Amino acid sequence: MRRIFGDRARINLSSSEFERFIENGNLYVDKTRFIEHVLDEASSVLLITRPRRNGKSLNLDMLRMFLDCKQDTRELFKGLYIEGSHAFGRINSAPAIYLSFKDLGRADYDEVLREIIRKNARKYLRNDQVGESLQPYLSGTTKASPRALYSLIEDIHEAYGIRPYVLIDEYDKLLMDNISSSEYETIKEWLKSVFEIALKDNHHLEKGIIVGVSRISQESLLSGLNNLDVYDVFRPSAFDGDFSLTEEEACELLDHEQLDAAREWYNNYRVGSLKLYTMYSVLSYVKNGTLDNYWGMSGSMEMLAYALNAERVYAITDLLSDGKEIETVIERRLSLRQLKFNEISDGAFYSFAVQAGYLTYELHSKSDIADIYRLKVPNKELARVWEEFILTKVVREKHRDLRDIFKRISDTEEFSSNFRDFVSFQLSSYDMGVELEKTYHVLVFGLILGAGYKCSSNRESGYGRYDLWLEGPDFNVIIEFKKARSETDDLEKLADKAIDQINSRKYYAKFPKTVPLYKVGVGCYRTECFVTTVLHEF
Repeated sequence: MRRIFGDRARINLSSSEFERFIENGNLYVDKTRFIEHVLDEASSVLLITRPRRNGKSLNLDMLRMFLDCKQDTRELFKGLYIEGSHAFGRINSAPAIYLSFKDLGRADYDEVLREIIRKNARKYLRNDQVGESLQPYLSGTTKASPRALYSLIEDIHEAYGIRPYVLIDEYDKLLMDNISSSEYETIKEWLKSVFEIALKDNHHLEKGIIVGVSRISQESLLSGLNNLDVYDVFRPSAFDGDFSLTEEEACELLDHEQLDAAREWYNNYRVGSLKLYTMYSVLSYVKNGTLDNYWGMSGSMEMLAYALNAERVYAITDLLSDGKEIETVIERRLSLRQLKFNEISDGAFYSFAVQAGYLTYELHSKSDIADIYRLKVPNKELARVWEEFILTKVVREKHRDLRDIFKRISDTEEFSSNFRDFVSFQLSSYDMGVELEKTYHVLVFGLILGAGYKCSSNRESGYGRYDLWLEGPDFNVIIEFKKARSETDDLEKLADKAIDQINSRKYYAKFPKTVPLYKVGVGCYRTECFVTTVLHEF
């Protein structure tokens, strides 16, 4: 079965408009089976949560175009899976009210909702079909009350004799954007009322489909919807492969060499029964021809950074070592407020990390008391995301001293002593207390980024991969780490061994000769380290 359509040279990474993808001949991964799954689902309200940048908005717009009774969209679906499905007979059969909440993050969220209500009303209703309760939101400047959406659904049902569908995109973004606001509780109650009044036991509604990143249940945001069915990343279902990129789709899209690289960088994120590729990252890779941290560069880890503590920093750092896992209970229902103020349990913290796409999971064991999951970093891209973002947040207040230390790197002996003391102190203050070379690597990487320097990690140069490279204003630095096996090992010899590795593998080969290059070797054990610094002779 064919899965990839359109021109592979026309990859659109910025649009979520299904019609534009098809009419412009853009590369399109056929996800129209999602339509069949939605229409076959018996529940009246569906909540589907997936990480960002994996096709949620595009799928919802596709569903809107399929259902919309105000136009004939059959040509858009020609040749796609849904054309041969039993569900195709329901194309253009109902009103589809579409609400994207991504713009509600502003302070005037109720005015933004009013404009969204107006847009849908103008599409489906004549003036004489607008009821008394909806009229104030269309003719004046009345802000959208929680009842406005219900009034729109009611009027459309009465005008057409057909119950409309309600499609809500990014339902959780308003709370995410206002987590630090003094109006948070007011916004939460307003949003809760919008959902309950419009979607709970509403006989005017055919079906509601809500999508977002996380399952926010402990806020009571959707708890009043007794007709709600939740499909999160932990629940195996027909929707597993409807977002992100499946193995079959990746095999059709990529050649053999690209596929091997994509598996290492962008694969292994579990949703239900499947392990998937990050759609945005793979398409960015195909378009640009280079492997990079595309998904991480397109978003923020601010919410997770709020809830980091020393123990979680250590645990995540440990996960960055190959094959490492965390065993934990997962709390699938989340409280954003607790996450923000670091009042959240480990189970909820790691649940959010999984739901947001930063970790992946395997179910380890089930019991009547709790399910235990094994968590890990899914791929190289996510390892880089954690390194570059979380640890930068952790050490963001430590940058001044480190800048001063690097300014005096020309005195290699003084630099070595000061750098050793600084790094050892940071390890002690975060109570890392582990023997992992990776701990030093990641912590120093975060410290350097936090100091404002350009820094890269594990890149190829010469005959191998250096640990860290720092680009200063008028100097370059290569840093290599070596870990001791026991407290009796000579850390100074390990630091010298790191320098020897830089030389023997010619890690300096790619660096310009126009500025001084310093080679830094670090021998480490627990919170102790020895640093050797040598000026390279070109």
